[in-house]
Amino acid sequence: MACPHRAVLIVTTTVDGTSTSIARDRKTLNCSLPPLHDGPHHDSEFNESWVDTGSDVTHILRHDEDTPA
Repeated sequence: MACPHRAVLIVTTTVDGTSTSIARDRKTLNCSLPPLHDGPHHDSEFNESWVDTGSDVTHILRHDEDTPA
């Protein structure tokens, strides 16, 4: 049984010639660690980690330039 915590990762990008950002990618993350683990949650499928914000689903907003290639 895995940890029940989940997150939604939204990656944004800037539209050239504007100051507008739009969503480029969205992933649903599921913690693959055991229940009651220590430290941040981790999704092994997407290799993403996050800290629980106290809600049922944590939302993570990341700008495209901040995303590793």
